[in-house]
Parts: sequence; C-alpha cells; structure tokens
Amino acid sequence: MIDYYELGEAWAGAGAGAGAGAGAGEDHLYPQTQALLKALRACPYTDVREIRKDKPGTIISEYIVIDAGDGTVDSGNLGGVRRRERLAVGVNPDYRVPVVVYTLRKDFPVLSHQHPPSPGGARVLCLYDSNWSTVERTWTPERFIARMFWWLRESALLKLHRGDQPLEQLFYMSPYQLILPSNYTDYAKSESNTLTICKVDVGDSIILRADPTQPGDQSKMVRMVSMVVNPVGSPTLACYPETLGDLHDQLVCWGSDLYESLYANVYNAVEGGVSAAPAQGQGILITVWIPRIRDGEAERFDVSGYMLDVSLFDLSSALDMLGPPDSKGLSHRSVVLGGTAGSAWRLIPLLSVEVRRALTAKAARDLSGTPEENCDIQGVLAGVGALGSVLADLWVRQGWGRWTFIDPDRVLPHNLCRHVAFDSFVGLPKANVVRDLAAATYPNWDPPKAIAKGILEDAEEIASSLRTAQIVVDVTTTLEVPRELARRPEAPRTVSLFVTPSGLSSVMILEDQDRLQRIDGLEGQYYRAILESEWGHEHLAQPLGDRWVGGGCRDISVRMSGESIHGHAGILSRQLRQSVAKPQARICVWESDDQSGSVAAHEIDIAQVHTTESSGWTVKYDESLAQKLYAARQKALPNETGGAILGVTDLKTKTIIIVDVLPAPPDSEASPSHFIRGQEGQAEALEVVHERTAGMVDYVGEWHSHPDECPARPSSLDKSLLNTLHRQMSVEGLPALMVIAAKGAVGIFVR
Repeated sequence: MIDYYELGEAWAGAGAGAGAGAGAGEDHLYPQTQALLKALRACPYTDVREIRKDKPGTIISEYIVIDAGDGTVDSGNLGGVRRRERLAVGVNPDYRVPVVVYTLRKDFPVLSHQHPPSPGGARVLCLYDSNWSTVERTWTPERFIARMFWWLRESALLKLHRGDQPLEQLFYMSPYQLILPSNYTDYAKSESNTLTICKVDVGDSIILRADPTQPGDQSKMVRMVSMVVNPVGSPTLACYPETLGDLHDQLVCWGSDLYESLYANVYNAVEGGVSAAPAQGQGILITVWIPRIRDGEAERFDVSGYMLDVSLFDLSSALDMLGPPDSKGLSHRSVVLGGTAGSAWRLIPLLSVEVRRALTAKAARDLSGTPEENCDIQGVLAGVGALGSVLADLWVRQGWGRWTFIDPDRVLPHNLCRHVAFDSFVGLPKANVVRDLAAATYPNWDPPKAIAKGILEDAEEIASSLRTAQIVVDVTTTLEVPRELARRPEAPRTVSLFVTPSGLSSVMILEDQDRLQRIDGLEGQYYRAILESEWGHEHLAQPLGDRWVGGGCRDISVRMSGESIHGHAGILSRQLRQSVAKPQARICVWESDDQSGSVAAHEIDIAQVHTTESSGWTVKYDESLAQKLYAARQKALPNETGGAILGVTDLKTKTIIIVDVLPAPPDSEASPSHFIRGQEGQAEALEVVHERTAGMVDYVGEWHSHPDECPARPSSLDKSLLNTLHRQMSVEGLPALMVIAAKGAVGIFVR
C-alpha cells in the first residue's frame, strides 16, 4: 500500500478524468492550468487523475494530480525513483514560480535539487537553474512536461547534480536569513559579549541581523556558541531539524556528531558559574561549522545556524553539567562519574536560520576579483574631493590597501553633485566624512585614518603617515603638492591622478619604485606629449566653463558631471592598482569619446630625467629632449641652429622643467660660428602652446648648438646674449635660461 499526500481539496468540476476532454467548468481555472491540462491529456506518458484546489480564503493554488512515467526510468535505480510516480502540478500565478511539481508519494526519496516542503508535506522538484523571469520567456506546457521527465530520469541515475557543480547544501534553505558581523567569532569567546538580533526586512525570506549589543537595546539579545563537527561528504538534502536531537541524529546519519562538540563548547562557556536569574543574552545562537569534502578533499565549510529560545543556564542544565547553586546563586560545572548523559537537551526546539557572514577584506577582494598580491599596501590618499572620494570608496569596498585620508577642506553644498557624501555631512571635514563612510560600509574592519589638514603642513601625524606609506596618491588637483613631494627625498613613491576639465580624459603620472623618475620631471614629459600628439589638441580644454559657488574670489567650481568622475575613477583605480605592483614609472592618458563612449589609452614613453644646478636654480630635462637637440644640431651642421625653449618655471622651489623646444624659425640667421633666432611664426606657436597646456607651459629661454670643436659652454657672445635675455625676462621677475647643445653634451645656464 503506497501512501500519498493530498494537496488542497477535490474540485467538483467535470472532465477531470484521464481520457476526458475539457469539462464545462474548466474555463474558470487559471489559464496556465487549462493549458497544462490540455498538454497532459495529450501526452501518452501522463494520466490525469483529478484536479484539486486550495480551500477558499487562502491564496488559492490549483493542482493537477497525475501518474507519470515515460519508460526511461529503470526499476531498482540508485535514486529510488519509481518507473511511474504520482505527482501534482501546482499552479498559482501569485507565487514567484507559478508552476511547480510536487512529489505525492510519502516515501519519495530525499534527493538533491528539491525545494523544502512544509513540515510533513510534499516536496517540490527544482526543475530550473534560472530565475522564472528568464524561464517564462521560453516556457510551454510541453517543454515543462519534458523537463519533469528529465528530472526524474537524471535523479534516478544520481546524475542530476553535475560533477563540476559545488556540493549542494546539507539542509533545505531556511526562510530566515541571519547576517552576522565579520568578526562574529569574537562573540563565541567571551561571556560578556552578546549580539542583538533585529528584523531587517520581510520578503521571500525574513532577514535578521546580528549586531553587537548596545546599552538600552530592546531587541532580542543572544549568546553565541560556535562549534566545528566532523566532515560530511555529499549526502542527500535533509529537512529542517526541529529539535537539537533531530540535528544530532541527522549529523550522526552523515557520519558526524553534535553532542560532544555541543557539550564541550557549553562546558567551556559556563566556566566560573552561571545564574538562573534573567540576564542579557537570554537566547543562544548555535553555529555549526560542517567541513564539506568531495573525494576525500576539503571543498568548503557550510555554516548552519540555530536559534534556541533558552538561556545558557537552561542549556547547560539540559546537558546535566551543573551542580546545585551556591550562596550567590551561581551553579558551577559538575560531572557525575559513571553517570549517564541526560536527554533533556534533545527536546530543545530549534529555529533554523541561514547564516550569512558580513564581508571580510579577503572575501571582498575575492568577490571583486582583486588579487591578494600587494593588497595590504600602506597608502596616503591626498585629496578626497570628487575623484578622491570615489577612489577611496572603490578601494575600501574591494579591500585594497590600508589608507590614510588627508584633506583640509570641508564638504560644502555644491560638492554633493560629485562627492560620495550626503547632505547630512555638509560642513564636516572631507577626510573625516570619507573615513566614516568607509567605517559604515565595513563596521568590523579597521577603519582608515583621517587627517583634516593639508598634506604639506608641518604636522607630526602627517609626517608619520608619510614615513610608513608605500605610496602617496595625489588627487589634490594642485601644482604644489606633487612638486613639493618630488623635492622630498623621504617621501614615498608618488602618483598624481586627475580628470581633465572637460571630464573626457583622465591622467596618471606615476614615479618609479626607486624614485629615480620624480613626478615633477615626469610632468614635463606629459606636457610635451600634449604638444606633440593629436589627442592633445583639446585635452585640457574646458568647454563647459565654471560656476561661482560662493562669494569669495576662489569660490569657483568647474562644471563636470558625476558620470565623468565615476567613469574615470574606475579606470584610474584599476590601472593604478596594477601599476604600483611594477617598479617602472608610468604616464598614461585615457581619452573617452563623448558620443560613442569608447575609451582610448595613450601610453607616453618615459625617458630618464636629468637634473642640474645653475645659479641657485634646479633645472630638469629628460633624455628624449637631449636627443632631440642632438638631432637638430646634427641636421644643421656645419652651421649652428637653435630656437625658443618651452618649460615650466616654479618660483617657489626655484625649479625649471624643460618641456620642449621650438624649431628654428625660417627667418633665422645661421653660420658655422653664430645663430640668431628669427621671429616668424613664434608668437603663433607660443599661443598654441598656451592653449594646449592651459597656460602651464611658457617661454623660458633660448637654446643653440655648437660645432664639433666647441664645448657646451657659453662663449663671450653667448654670455652677452644671456645678459640680454636676463634683462628681458627680469621685467616679469623670471629667470633666463640658456641651453647649449654640443657634440655629446648639453650645457644648462641660468641667470
């Protein structure tokens, strides 16, 4: 005699029999039920026995009870599936999955890929590995029937769970999901620590959250007991255990155990005595860590959670480990030698919860695809405005780096259109705001440090951060920060990141690991690439202009969308993360097309930077510039040649960065013993330089070549020329620069 579950109650409509056509009342059934009835009656492998419906007053499901068998299931198969099974096709348009298959045979085997039943009810076959919203696009009753037979056939052979799939969970998924803090293990160590459980949301599942108990918490407070049991392989799924005894018996069935681990953990937890008086922690969360093995090798841990509505005193009493209370009301541990273990603990009811752990830094990196290599780099992020705050958010969320945020500015209303801050943060220091947002994202991680000062300020906390840092990320969009850091030998490797005023391009200028290529010298090579490249025409243009955002002279903000900030932040974040793992310096420009959205990367070849001193000034130029001078000299021989020098003059640091030289104008005079630069086209060429570099690069002096027999030192005529140049430049308080290119040598002279 085979026992079957009965779903709902019999429907009195006509035509439900196996060979009958549609009855007169079937047009009142759900459309999907009608379509399935037609297909099932037409299928030679299914017999429709009856139609059943839920009782009125509930969310009504309709059930088509069938006997099904297509001859592909062998008798005596490994899965225990019969050649012909009694099933019910359930239809309810209000459910997330509106059409399901129930197994009605009460002793139908517990196999993989079944959904949980109600206690003591029929199980549901898991037919699809995609969401219903995807399945319904190609769903037909006929395909549904074929899928049902496929499930029975593959399950009979124990092949439904593919060999390359992860091991299936041990228990059916609980309707409760509990989110634990990432440092949840701390709450299994000490009696004084408890967690407060609160309900977050109710939907397809009920979300619970466990947070550290705070004074005055009114929610349920629980104590945590954590244990690891013996490994379990690939058993069939089990129903929810309703008591501690059920859980123990199921683990024993799988070759593991609960009692010994539970006893040992509770025994340690009550060291020092426990009171029966009500107290915080009147409730216990048991987390059972179950090692999962496949072919003898560990694959992962499954964590099962069980809420017990009892105190630690109640649980330890049920385990028969407490003696009589002392004068203070504390019961201490006691063991009766030769006694038998009690069984009261087996009857304690459980509430099964699916445990989800808050992200650890390692898990965040894994989910983000961020390599572990260099993941704990110690860094200083100087400037946490629009771009800096988005970079900080990216790096914190993916667990890359240990950061100190440095920024003297405060959040103002106009910042909110591009900054990650909220209105409630207006008026607060940006560094503190970004730190607090990081702490709110991962409250159990060590938060970044925040210093609400300028990075160049003379403060010990800044100096200490720089001493321990491996990288300084300059996002200040200022000139002084990278140039000043370049002058400090004790500063760590420095990189400047910025988005151009148009919002269409982003730039990374990164020093090499040994800091032989300082960032101020690399700045000159970046400007030369702007002047020489096609992409440099509009690179620093500001097509949208700016806006006054306050009453002060400096209260101006560029117009740029948050889309530009976020788009380029993603590029800069990833590229920097990859670049700092390599020792080389790097300059790269990423240019986006505003219409198509495509992004082109312009890699700038880097040449060795040379530094020389003259008249108290530091002059920097690179090997590529020197080779350009040598080539122009060689081409002009036997005559001399020359031209205007383009560069950047920093009066505070007394530094001149040579960027490029202009070719000799066509009206120049040249001979083997002299060169006089002409004027034709010079004003126009300089105007182009100013436009392309947003006024950063300007005229700084003159260069000329010497013939083979002359060294790279100024002649008396050259000295006279330098004096004349000095008088002209000093009108604006600027130094005059002369460069002499001889055979294999470059001379630098400042007046």
